[in-house]
Amino acid sequence: MLTILIASEQTARLAEIARLCAQCGSFQTLALTEAPARIASHASQLALADMLVIAHDSMGPAQMQGIEAMRQQHPELPCILITDAVEPELLIKALRTGIRDVLAWPLDQNQLGDALRRLQAASTQRRRRCARLVSLLSCKGGAGVSFLTGNLGHALAAQGGKRVLALDLNRQFGDLVHTICDRTPPATLPDVCAQIDRMDAAFLEACLTPVAESFDVLAGAADPIKAASVRKEQVEWILSLALPHYDFVLVDAGQAIDPVSIGVLDRSDRIGVVLQPTIAHARTGRRLLDILRALHYPDDKVRLVLNRDDRRNELDRASLEQICGTPVWQALPEDAATVNAAISHGEPVLAMHRRSAIGRALQSLATQLADAGEPEPRAGGEPSSLRRLLLRVKAA
Repeated sequence: MLTILIASEQTARLAEIARLCAQCGSFQTLALTEAPARIASHASQLALADMLVIAHDSMGPAQMQGIEAMRQQHPELPCILITDAVEPELLIKALRTGIRDVLAWPLDQNQLGDALRRLQAASTQRRRRCARLVSLLSCKGGAGVSFLTGNLGHALAAQGGKRVLALDLNRQFGDLVHTICDRTPPATLPDVCAQIDRMDAAFLEACLTPVAESFDVLAGAADPIKAASVRKEQVEWILSLALPHYDFVLVDAGQAIDPVSIGVLDRSDRIGVVLQPTIAHARTGRRLLDILRALHYPDDKVRLVLNRDDRRNELDRASLEQICGTPVWQALPEDAATVNAAISHGEPVLAMHRRSAIGRALQSLATQLADAGEPEPRAGGEPSSLRRLLLRVKAA
């Protein structure tokens, strides 16, 4: 999937171009609120893009000089210019700076689609280090998603040579960081999203909470009202900055199925549905799995993770698998004393009780993920799950 960076000072124009790009094909779009004269200063954002779309109402000498500076730094990055007045003199200047297409605003979707397809045919996705993205979510509160995300991240980092980031996307009093750390986070997800316009890799790193060597956490929202302000494109921008610098990014997606979480699930290499062996979890877990199937996530991408497994389960594993219609991928044992002690001390389980039953299970799960092969490449023309769902609703 090619990544398009859209740069404009006007937020409404950014949103409209992103909407049209989504209708033209399967592209990931990132937004940059900036004038053409200053685009060259955003080196980390430009390094993440496969294509660049610049939108500005009028192109003066300062704006063209800014584009020329950007082109000198990134000559391999194909670029489209969108402006209000397309004049012959501007076309000549644009061609001299290496811009592939100049389009007029208001933007025609067919013209934009043709221009994007020309760039797509002539370009290849940049090769860059990219983490495996694993999302964990649940059908009910209390399933243990936050505990599992934090401790699995710590276990992966302890495998040796692995850089891991845990992102707390739980919008209901996200407390992932406090299950494994007693430090006060320098920033939370809503804090980061509120400053997304100045966000680059260095700024993001300063907002993270270091838990252990090679393991960082971006803390979740302590206030659900602030959490509601987090938008899909902001989370995608954060992920795009983080993925090239880590081996694994784990996301605690909570219980929400909405545009924000769907955007993360679309990019995930693995989706873990966490539930406990109870009738209540089995019923709602089946509904969640049905939703994920309706969003056309393949069966080999969605895995069932059983938490608090015990010989005295309310529901035996065979019955649980029959209700959910899928086998249990990994089971974590009931070990309440160890888990409660670790959470009370603000420490990862492996730092306190490495040989415990839950500690060994976390190491086994980390090994399963670390030994997994590279994810299959996504089809270039496949629409996102959110778009597929909207199309199904319209068709109905």
